[in-house]
Amino acid sequence: MIDERVDDLDLLRSAAARLRRHRDVPLVFGGLRDEHGVPVTLTMGEVTNDLATIVIKPSQGLGGKTWLSRRPAYVRDYGTSLDITHEYDRQILGERVTFLAVVPIVVRDDVRGLLYAGTRSRGPLSEAVLESLVAEARKVAGEMEIRDEVDRRVDLRLAREHAGDATAELQRLRDAVGELRAIARETSDPATRSRMESLLAEVGRRQAGGVELTPRQLDVISLVAAGHRNTAIAERLGLAPETVKSYLRGAMARLGARSRHEAVVAARRHGLLP
Repeated sequence: MIDERVDDLDLLRSAAARLRRHRDVPLVFGGLRDEHGVPVTLTMGEVTNDLATIVIKPSQGLGGKTWLSRRPAYVRDYGTSLDITHEYDRQILGERVTFLAVVPIVVRDDVRGLLYAGTRSRGPLSEAVLESLVAEARKVAGEMEIRDEVDRRVDLRLAREHAGDATAELQRLRDAVGELRAIARETSDPATRSRMESLLAEVGRRQAGGVELTPRQLDVISLVAAGHRNTAIAERLGLAPETVKSYLRGAMARLGARSRHEAVVAARRHGLLP
């Protein structure tokens, strides 16, 4: 049983905590993209609950501008900035934010989230702090990319295992049908033989417009499909090897096949074998 992917928001929380702890950033917030945009689901250092009502959209606000450019950006005085739209003024100015910076979390050229840092004084964040903000966002993006690759490989392995299980199950079904055909011919009880032949006819019923084989030809082809050679088929069906060859040649002719393998493939294509 494979565990589900750990919540990627924990990566953002850790990044925000490091910025607060090591760089003394007054306010850090952000979120990861969903089908509606980038909801602010992470806040540290807030003085109101309003930031959690923000859902950033492309082109809206400083974050929306960054979303489109895929580049870090900042404004020195958020409230008076003419470089951004102001859809989120109530929430941002409610936190008394002046300087605000944001970095996109980009994974394979896809914006997966936004990480903000802000101050409540006229002084901007230092270059060192801004570099740390960029570095933390890149760490989050790098870890998300690793997790994406792990998920991709796990999904691929599970798909291969599922395909392998399905193939093995189909082969077991084919082997069982071949065995049942042989048993139906070997049983001395007419009622049992009739019932088994009826079931086998249902399993191997032809598709509309398909090729018709005789019961003996089907017996031989089904055992060929199960991997038996002519001598083993002859023993199972109580026939001479030459008789088995004759039935096989007849089936190949009706199926338009030039080999045993082609005959089996054609029989399956026409719905005569599972």
